Amino acid sequence: MRLILLFFKRQKDFLLFLLLFAFSFSFVLGGNSFQQSKFLYIASDVVGDIYLLRSGVQEYFSLKQQNEQLTKENKQLHEQLLRERAQKLEQLSKDPILLYSPEQYAVYRAEVIKNSCHLSKNYLIIDKGLRDSIREDMGVVSPRGIVGIIDKATTRYASVQSVLNTRSKISATHKKSGYYGTLSWDGKDPTIVQLTDIPSLAPISVGDSIVTAGHSSIFPKGIPIGRVLSVNANTRDNSLLSQVKLFTDMQQLQHVYIIKNKDQVPIQQLEEQIQEQANE
Repeated sequence: MRLILLFFKRQKDFLLFLLLFAFSFSFVLGGNSFQQSKFLYIASDVVGDIYLLRSGVQEYFSLKQQNEQLTKENKQLHEQLLRERAQKLEQLSKDPILLYSPEQYAVYRAEVIKNSCHLSKNYLIIDKGLRDSIREDMGVVSPRGIVGIIDKATTRYASVQSVLNTRSKISATHKKSGYYGTLSWDGKDPTIVQLTDIPSLAPISVGDSIVTAGHSSIFPKGIPIGRVLSVNANTRDNSLLSQVKLFTDMQQLQHVYIIKNKDQVPIQQLEEQIQEQANE
């Protein structure tokens, strides 16, 4: 209480000024409706600007939190999509060998810290590595479709062989007919890849969707790749060459998802044994 009284004693002149100013101001406004309305208009405008500024500041500082929430939801949606695809296959397919378990895949989120698109052999660097359970030969996708395959991994980082790499070969399928071929890149347009080795009798049309074939332990079946831009016959081997517009904008990647096939190791071991027997 003594400190409060001391404060009022020290500030008595300033407090008296504020009291007189408030009294005078209210007297002026009370006697003039025009000035009163003008004051209220200006005050409302100022208060509105203050609230708008505060809202903008709060929104700016919440952007990071919102972005993290969105990417978390995206990751959950990818996992849900994999489960739904597995369940749909189980309902439609009569061949149990073609099925995969809904619990077969795990999904990890990563930030892209480096990306090239205009070389002949393009790579990405992501901020996840061995300590995050990332290993070679894992598939990498964006919210829209495939991106590439993990090439090398260190403790904290990993390199991704981009689909825009002339060494890249991915098994892909014409979604409508089920005919499959090889997806590669000719090193030219970073938005267009090529689908080859599909029989000429395949009913492929412009606008059709191309998805992953699921013939390896890297990508599940049905991951989006792109849409057919053109189809040409290759008379040398009686096959089709299709130009495919990628769904993923490879030049705007900020974060990606790594797909881990939990059965990848035993599948690869079996493939190696088959290859060794074939070479004997």
